[in-house]
Amino acid sequence: MKKLLLFALLGSLLLPIQSFSQKRKVKESSEKKQPEWVNGLVKDYIIVVSSGQTLEDAQQKCLAKVKEQIISSVAENIQTSSEYFRSENIQNNNSQFTENFQTATKTRAADIPFIKGISLTNVAAYYWEKVEEGDALKFYYHIKYPFSQAQLKALIIEFEKADKALTEQLEGLLAKIDELTNMEEMGQTVKELEALANGFIDVDPRKDKANVGIAKLKEMLKNFSIETVNNTLGEVRMTLKIGEKTVNTSKKPKVRSNCAKITDVRAKGNEWVVTYTYDECYEDPANSIVAEFLNSYGKATSTFYFNINSDKIDIFVNDDINLTGGSDSGTEVSGVKCHISLTSKYATPFMIEKVILNFGNEAPIIIENLNLQFTGEGKHDLDFTIDQNLLKETYSSKKYGMIKGSIQYKSVKTGETSIYKMYNQDITTSW
Repeated sequence: MKKLLLFALLGSLLLPIQSFSQKRKVKESSEKKQPEWVNGLVKDYIIVVSSGQTLEDAQQKCLAKVKEQIISSVAENIQTSSEYFRSENIQNNNSQFTENFQTATKTRAADIPFIKGISLTNVAAYYWEKVEEGDALKFYYHIKYPFSQAQLKALIIEFEKADKALTEQLEGLLAKIDELTNMEEMGQTVKELEALANGFIDVDPRKDKANVGIAKLKEMLKNFSIETVNNTLGEVRMTLKIGEKTVNTSKKPKVRSNCAKITDVRAKGNEWVVTYTYDECYEDPANSIVAEFLNSYGKATSTFYFNINSDKIDIFVNDDINLTGGSDSGTEVSGVKCHISLTSKYATPFMIEKVILNFGNEAPIIIENLNLQFTGEGKHDLDFTIDQNLLKETYSSKKYGMIKGSIQYKSVKTGETSIYKMYNQDITTSW
């Protein structure tokens, strides 16, 4: 450790070389007699001198020199004990690596609280002179600053402790990458890893680890997607995915539509809910809601189409009603099968609840509680059994070729009930 204090000698070597031929005269000084420690070596102290055009300039340069020498001493010791440095230096004798290592170490050592705390208040002694050198005036400022081997050891321990904390911070950030579900937290983790990577020298394996983590997070943030949870008229619910993992963001998506008015965009758990009105929309297959999510590394866009008629229901009978089969007792038929061919104008699911068939002024045939459900636009077959005996002569297409009646149905989505009325409806019977 003795040679570690040789930096004290550097201060004296940095003394300006005075030309013997140059006339030098002390015009003013802080003490009548120059102290013995000036330009000397004192155990457990750093002795330095700096010059400047003003006293304050010389003073600040001198204080900076104290800090520089302490930092250099710490860096030299860290360099000597570093496994990375010894390995690279022995294998390749890489001078560029040595320079980079020293620079990085000095930069990090400067952040140690002791180094930051170097100030004039901690100076053991000082001495300054105002000197006339030829036609110029200069100030020389000398500082005697306490710095022992024990303090050096303490600084090295503090540096190594801080270095270990960096390793632990790196490992902690890398370990949580696969567990992150918030995109803002992913972006913050990228920044923290970049700060760590910039502090590691190129041959430090921790730098490579940090860069791998950065690349992985950026790739995740670049390749996220939007998944539809539900798309119903007036409301869209969506969530974000990275692969199979659901993620969230606090940043609102940009939402637009070709005709709808967006009334609300809000987060609900891991979902984003968009509500809208469509009063000003015409029937058009291009009607849509477009949502776009952005982050620093990528964006995801999804289009949600809607049909303004998606909640509407409207049906009609487009063919003869057929009554067939059943048990014939001669004058009556029981268990008659009824077939009605229906057409739905819209794709909205609907349910047939009740059918009434009126044969002239005869007692109506009423079939209730059918609860038969249909889905989709176009033709559907309504088939059911009439649960009453019918007089063959009375309820026959020979007597009544056309009938009246009604079909009661409701929307499965909204529960809205409608009635389709039949007038002069063709009917056929098998008897």
